[in-house]
Amino acid sequence: MVKIGTLVAGIALGYGVERLTLRKIRGSSAEADEVDEVGPLVDHVTHDVPSHDGGMIRLIEAGSGPAVILLHGVTLRAEIWHHQFALAEHFRVFAIDLRAHGGSQAGSDGLSIQANAQDLVTLLEYFDLNQATIVGHSMGGMVLGRFLVDYPDVVSARVGAVGFVSSAGRNPARVPIGVLAPLSKRLGAVARARPRLARRIAQVPPSDLGEIAVRSTFGVAAHPDDVRAAALAFEALAPEDLLDIAPSIFQHDVLGELGSVAIPAGVIVGSRDPMTEPRESELLAEAIPGATLEVLADAGHQLMLERAEEVNDFIIGLVARGQATDRP
Repeated sequence: MVKIGTLVAGIALGYGVERLTLRKIRGSSAEADEVDEVGPLVDHVTHDVPSHDGGMIRLIEAGSGPAVILLHGVTLRAEIWHHQFALAEHFRVFAIDLRAHGGSQAGSDGLSIQANAQDLVTLLEYFDLNQATIVGHSMGGMVLGRFLVDYPDVVSARVGAVGFVSSAGRNPARVPIGVLAPLSKRLGAVARARPRLARRIAQVPPSDLGEIAVRSTFGVAAHPDDVRAAALAFEALAPEDLLDIAPSIFQHDVLGELGSVAIPAGVIVGSRDPMTEPRESELLAEAIPGATLEVLADAGHQLMLERAEEVNDFIIGLVARGQATDRP
């Protein structure tokens, strides 16, 4: 089964092949080419919040009540959570663009998981949130894990519960980290030095292989609109940015440091997830005291799209657990 690190390496080396999916899904009509959103949202506001290192963090907010913060995975964007914005009827929902994704811009600290974790601190303090429920998908879950480890005082003061969707507490690649990280850095440097070439490679003519590659991240039942949503978000990420992000994913490992987490936590994964297989979610749940684990039969990696109702129930449960926990 393909692991997330191996898949990211494949993307880094064959980014153009992956990009083919967008053109297969969108087709050639003018109407399709004009689409610039990945899904309908409820009434919302967009914020641009300065980061600690001179960048800009874009996020979408809707609703009122207990705060829910959503962190997307690599190559996606805040709007990918459009099904979860139904929760704005009861909660104050925030969906964040991670660095280089959507409308967010990196500062001097770059695109690492660590820098994104610091952005989470910035946003909690900027909006003065307390007992917030934070949910991370894939790389967003890695950002959440790093945040839990690096900022325990902020967690204690401002976070009520955390959830991991199709994520991992470590890089599960079978290829040695010592090979992947330097390779990605070198490819990223080349892409930044020759951006026109990188973008030409990323826009080669369409073929069925690209469609298969992105569709394969979903489970048995994938709605075409949801596949399209993921592909639209994917198109917006520059290949050189993906290559810059990859080393941080390859080097990620917080499993041995999550034992001190003292707030309610949950983990949810699809039984057919090709990027972060269920075993990684089991390890993540085992590493966090009292964490729950839910495995959705026949589901793939994009749970917030393909199994939106179950993910929404998962989030609602986390909020309830966090609100019921006595704070120091």
